[in-house]
Amino acid sequence: MKNKKLHLEIKIHGANGSIKNFVQDDKTLASRVLDGLHPARLFSSGKIIIAGEVSLTAFVASRVTRIDFISETFACWEFPPDISDVVELSEEEFHQRLHQHSSGQMEKRDEPQTPGDFAVRFLHVEMLGGQQIFLAIEIVVELPAERLNRIHFLLSASALHFRLRQGGVGVLNLANMVRFTAYPGPDRTPADAWPAHHAANG
Repeated sequence: MKNKKLHLEIKIHGANGSIKNFVQDDKTLASRVLDGLHPARLFSSGKIIIAGEVSLTAFVASRVTRIDFISETFACWEFPPDISDVVELSEEEFHQRLHQHSSGQMEKRDEPQTPGDFAVRFLHVEMLGGQQIFLAIEIVVELPAERLNRIHFLLSASALHFRLRQGGVGVLNLANMVRFTAYPGPDRTPADAWPAHHAANG
């Protein structure tokens, strides 16, 4: 007997580092789940409930750091204005693309760019439980005065969604974000920022 085709896999990451997997092989039921989702509302309810044939599982939404909806047919939701794409990278690919073959060629924060052009930003996010997420973000270059506001706007929402390379979408619960590092950072340093560089071992 052949294995049934999986139309949806759901991975729920807990703040304690746990990962729970759920699957759905019925195309109609998988579509019903995906059609009812919206990233901004995903973590707003008190619980996330998954009902299987023989069990019911509930997660406390505030203790969930990330949910992946893996499906070859699920198109990603729209991104905020002036952001054309956000995709997850492996850690190795992130560092390869970030350094562009050598650290000496890394783009500086104050390197001039023309507003209206497309550019790629890189984002390293750490969540509760120690999970590391590496993202590439394709944006329309904004005016210098707007660049810091863009980062704040993106990460001040309740959730951040991005494409998964294997198909589907991942969603981060930003209430459980420990830190983020943007490369390159905005060309204007925030007034309340501490001037210091990353240590070689940190």
